[in-house]
Amino acid sequence: MRLWILPVGTFSADETVLDPHCEPGNILFIPVYAYLIETPNGLFLFDTGCSNQCRTNPQGLLGQEFSQLLQPRLAPDDYITAQLAKIGFAPSDIDGVINSHLHFDHGGGNSAFSHHKFLIQRSEWAAVASDPDQYPDSAALDINTGQLHLLDGDYRFDTRLYAVSTPGHTEGHQSLIVELNGGPIVLTGDAVYTQRQFHPDNIGTATNPDQARLSVAHLLHLTETLHARPFFSHDPIQAEKESWRLSPGFYQ
Repeated sequence: MRLWILPVGTFSADETVLDPHCEPGNILFIPVYAYLIETPNGLFLFDTGCSNQCRTNPQGLLGQEFSQLLQPRLAPDDYITAQLAKIGFAPSDIDGVINSHLHFDHGGGNSAFSHHKFLIQRSEWAAVASDPDQYPDSAALDINTGQLHLLDGDYRFDTRLYAVSTPGHTEGHQSLIVELNGGPIVLTGDAVYTQRQFHPDNIGTATNPDQARLSVAHLLHLTETLHARPFFSHDPIQAEKESWRLSPGFYQ
């Protein structure tokens, strides 16, 4: 087993975008990550970052107001295929894509793998149809439905890789647990943006706040019982503060 944490760009935004309890005026550079996991059963991506359109035409993708609130700072090298190439992999090497959810910054690179196997929660796929405004990037939805595997709750991909249903941020959000030789790592996705929000009373943006609080409590319980390290989706200081190895470094 190996895990690469792939930095796939940043956004410039006021801290209140992540945490509404903060005082406004503190501008942060908010990271975006994707993850590559090598298992005995193949190579899996967890999330795919942003699309090229998010870099070249953010206003056209996100609208003027939102693209000013959350300003993309993306380079061509931040695109998921470029990040994979840096560590010697091509899209054809990937055996499956697992999306935490289908928001533009987590599924924007899906179109590079459109004919691969995708593993998404059934309720997340249903939300695309019922609430399309929440999913503005068509690149995230560019999936061959013949290769789409819809999950219903927790799911084990491998003896040491499994998804945990963590709805709330979106209706079908899922987090991922990777059991490495050095100990388990919990990839929270947007169930938890930052270390400060790893508490049910300080959740991030959520379509269902009550569900989101339960999901955070569940992840807290899992990290404690598994003695796992959590890695948060958009924490601007965690990687440096806790000395996480980002790609091309890896964990095994």
